[in-house]
Formats: sequence, structure tokens, C-alpha cells
Amino acid sequence: MSFRPSLLLLGSLLGLTQCYSPPAPEDKMPDATQTGANTAGCRVDGLPWVARTNAQAMSGAPLSAVRARWGVVRPPAHHLSLSFDKQIDDESHVHSRTYLRLELPGITRPGTVVLDQRYDGLVINGPIAYAAFTYYQTPPDQEMRTGPATPGRVVVTRLDTVARIVSGTFEFTARNPSGGATVRVTEGRFDCKF
Repeated sequence: MSFRPSLLLLGSLLGLTQCYSPPAPEDKMPDATQTGANTAGCRVDGLPWVARTNAQAMSGAPLSAVRARWGVVRPPAHHLSLSFDKQIDDESHVHSRTYLRLELPGITRPGTVVLDQRYDGLVINGPIAYAAFTYYQTPPDQEMRTGPATPGRVVVTRLDTVARIVSGTFEFTARNPSGGATVRVTEGRFDCKF
């Protein structure tokens, strides 16, 4: 009789260990580095979101999931544009086809940029600071943006124009311009070459 309860206990323990599965390494948040590691990640509505893609260019070369551009838009104004993709084959994943963009005009050194300006797709007086998060999963695409009612901030911790490295953190709330849907982005971090 003592043999059976031991087997039941062992079977129960094995069953419990198989219920837990640690996050896949590709969903692990990247470390907050400043080395030009070409990483980016955040939490989107509490879920880990890490920039990664399995997409390829027409040549067959892998596409980069992390892109940064810094330069003069209109003299003497500098502009930093960061874009991060998550394009994975698992269509059941809520963020399988998503895109995050940070636009930071006038940046020439480390500092904080507040994302509270209205962006309606038409910029007449020069670039504005904003963030956008886009879902590409189901047509039509749903882009959510920061603005006066849904602000955010980016803290650039390194902007090295010689080594061409930009690093920092970000957080924001964004809303679909046509109303309703919002997204909350927290614990954001990036470390990119430009």
C-alpha cells in the first residue's frame, strides 16, 4: 500500500513541474546596457515585448528588428528616430506582428524628452516628440500614439555621436486616434547603434 501513494505523489509532482514553463529566451527582457548591443524591450500592457524578427530582405539577409537614425532634419535641428519590430511566426501571440516607434526631435545629448505633443500625421512646424505602437495582426492596422491626454517620456542615457551609440529608457500610454483602444508601455529600454 505504501508503494501506491508514493507513485501518486511522484506522478503529482511530475505533473506540477510540467505545468510551469519558463519564458522563452527570446521573450526575456534585454539588460539595460549602453554598449550598442542593438536590443530593445519593454512591457506592453504588462506582457514582455522584445524586439525581434525572423523576416528577411529580398536578398535573403535577415532584417534588423532594431533601427536608429540620428541626424539633422532641418538645420540646425537634430532628430533621433528609433523603431523596433516584433515580427514572429506565432500568429497566436498577441504581439506577433507589432511595431514601436519613438521620435525625438532636437536631441543633441543625454536627457529627458516628454512625449505629450499631438501628432495627427501632418507636421507643418517641424518634427514633434511622440511614440507610437502599431498592431499589424488584423486589418486595418491599429496605431496608437502618445499625445496631450496620453503622455510618456524617453530618457536618453547615452548619445555618443563618435561611437554612434544611443541608449535609454522609455514609458508611455498611447491611444488610437479614432478613439477607444489604448496601450500602456512600461519598463522600456533600448541600446542601439545608429
